Order: sequence, then C-alpha cells, then structure tokens
Amino acid sequence: MLVKDNPDSFLSGDEPFITAKLLEGSDSRVDMEVLFESHHEGFIGIPHGGLAMGLCVDAWRNSNTFTYPVNMQFRFGGTGVRIGDAATFTVERGSDPDEPRIRTQITKNGAETPYLRAELSPASVPDGSISAMRRPPAEFRPLPYYRNCFVCGHQRTVPGLERRFRVHTGEKDSTVTVEWGASPEDRDRARLFLMGKDELHPTVLMSIFDENTAWGGFMQTRSAGLSAKMTVTLLRPIRRSESLLFVGRPLGTRGNPRSPRFFVAQGSVFSMSDPSSPELIAYGKGDWIIMKEYTKQIKENLLPEGDWEWIFGEEENEGVDRQGRDEG
Repeated sequence: MLVKDNPDSFLSGDEPFITAKLLEGSDSRVDMEVLFESHHEGFIGIPHGGLAMGLCVDAWRNSNTFTYPVNMQFRFGGTGVRIGDAATFTVERGSDPDEPRIRTQITKNGAETPYLRAELSPASVPDGSISAMRRPPAEFRPLPYYRNCFVCGHQRTVPGLERRFRVHTGEKDSTVTVEWGASPEDRDRARLFLMGKDELHPTVLMSIFDENTAWGGFMQTRSAGLSAKMTVTLLRPIRRSESLLFVGRPLGTRGNPRSPRFFVAQGSVFSMSDPSSPELIAYGKGDWIIMKEYTKQIKENLLPEGDWEWIFGEEENEGVDRQGRDEG
C-alpha cells in the first residue's frame, strides 16, 4: 500500500493524535476518514492548519516515495472544516516515475471542494544567500496566547506544543520568533511528538512555522487571518534533541491597501545546535486571508486577559520592559 504503517508516528501511529480509518488503499492511492477533535484546535472551533499540513507530510514520510529535501505546496480553500467534523484524507502518487510527487487533499465529508490540497516533490539545496540568518533585535515582548490551541495553548487537557511567541521591533518592520528544544521541558515534551525513535515529527515544525509566520504578518496589519496558501522547503529530518529558532517577517499585503484581503509573510527555521553558526533547516512563505471574526476572537480570548490591547495601540506599554519581564 502507498502509505505504510509507522507505529512510531505520534500523528498516525499506534496511539494516533488524529484518528484515521482506512477506506480504500492501493500502491498508488489511499483514502482515509479522519476526525478533527477539540485537541486539534487552533483558533477556537477550527483545527490548526499545521496539523492538516502535518497529515500530508506524515503521509509522504510513510510512503517511501522520495526523501529530503522536500518542497511542499499547500492551498487551503473550498469548504472549511470545524472541530467535530469528519473528512476524507486522500493520498496519491504522481504518475511520472521520473518526477516523483505526492498529492494529498482533505475534504469535509459531504462537501464538493477540498479544505486543503497539497503537492510534495523533491527540492534542491538553497545557496548561501538564503541560508544566512538575519538576526532579529535582541529586545522583545512576549505575545499573548490561547487556552487550547495545539501550538500556543497553555491550559490544555491534552499535551500540546505550549509555545509563547515574541515580537522584536526593528527600524523597518517587526520580527516574530519562538524557540523549540532549548529548555529541559521542551526536550521532555519532544518525546510526545516523534516520527521515529530519534526524529521529531515534521508536524511540530509545520505547526510552529505556520503560527510564527502568521504572527509576522499579523503584527504588520493588526488583523488575524486563516492560512490560504503556503510553500515550505524542508531540508532534512530534525533530531528530537535539537534546539530550533523560528523567525517570521511580514512581506506586505494583497488587495486594497486601506482594507487588504490578504497579508503575506515569510519564515525560516534554524537549528541552534551551534548558536554561533545557525543552520537553516526550513524556509518558506505564505498568504493568510484576513478575517474580522478572528481578530474579534483574539481580543476576546487571548491570555493573559487584557494583554492584547498593546498590539492594537489601545494601551501604553507601562510596567513591562522590552525583555518581557513584569516590573510589578
């Protein structure tokens, strides 16, 4: 069958994070039914886009079709998926043996148009101009977080990634960063999110990349958005013990400048095993469609309560220094 069983995958293995039931399977195509539950949440009421993309990457890694580096193109649209919805997850092998491809889609049951389409193909190694890190300013302010989000939730009943993003304000634009794996707690948490015995599951990278890069665009527009399309190149597997730094920056907007429909942002992921020489392991960019209802949701639900006003210029930054330490 095209997608092989991998008992060590936290996402689809013996104790799957996303429940899947095989519908049909062959050497060229697999159809599964998946169920999105409350522990998959990103914004309140909908699954995190990083988990949907993670399903696609998981299928590629378990297909033995081709190896790293990989280019991944994702396009969201069609009928959306909400928490509690079942959907059909389809994985297909490309027909040309000289140009290996894995194509996937997730379609809500009963819908005519997919919620997510993806194509994964071999990638080339970038040149040095892309690989160098542009370091953000040293000073930062922590960004607020949700209760139950898979990536930033800090009050979940099911384990999540528990990230706290931070914004660095520069002369021209802001940069958003987040670390993974630098603390003993992270190294212990990594064992819950593996692809193999010593490999961190790419879903961790895709989910944090998605949210960190989206924050980069959000900090320019002050408007929340849902992932619309994203292109990411992942250069190699990630060891469970590696320390990573995610860096996101805005690239502008699309549509009427006074009321843009999309914001665009780019992101990079570096291995910090040698902090003096960060190694690029992933990079990409994406478009997010601006949705007023999610900007409203942010204002009503982010934690700590009342810690969102400064983002929108609705309070003075009194009592908090630029390293994110509370003076009171």
